[in-house]
Amino acid sequence: IELLDAVHLGVATQTERGLLVPVIRDAHRRTTLELAAELARLVDAARAGTLTPGELTGGTFTVANYGAFGLDGGVAIINHPEVAILGVGRIAARPWVVDGALAVRQVVQLSLSFDHRVSDGADAGGFLRFVADRVEQPATLLATV
Repeated sequence: IELLDAVHLGVATQTERGLLVPVIRDAHRRTTLELAAELARLVDAARAGTLTPGELTGGTFTVANYGAFGLDGGVAIINHPEVAILGVGRIAARPWVVDGALAVRQVVQLSLSFDHRVSDGADAGGFLRFVADRVEQPATLLATV
């Protein structure tokens, strides 16, 4: 196991040539706005076919958006040397219990596939809870913009 000091975030991107995973380097050092700008640049380059090999390799973690295909989830495959992949399903109106009463809420399913040789299940579950908390309270993401 190689311990890395950086998070290089792969983002699954559908193109005319198939699925590509461009990598946002040093994602852990970027603000939300910086992440959004780099993501937009990489997605545009992926769809234009102008990504360099260096922009497609070296990811440590990937985010896959199943929701873009109208799916709630899927089973993600971790590509070496990455250790985990977060799957994000579609956002859909669903019945939800709120304060003991049935209500309609916008709901998304999240999944996390991870390598048990690298991460303990409790740590992975805690990370997924952290992500879910941010999705449920998006203002907490904006605190670091």
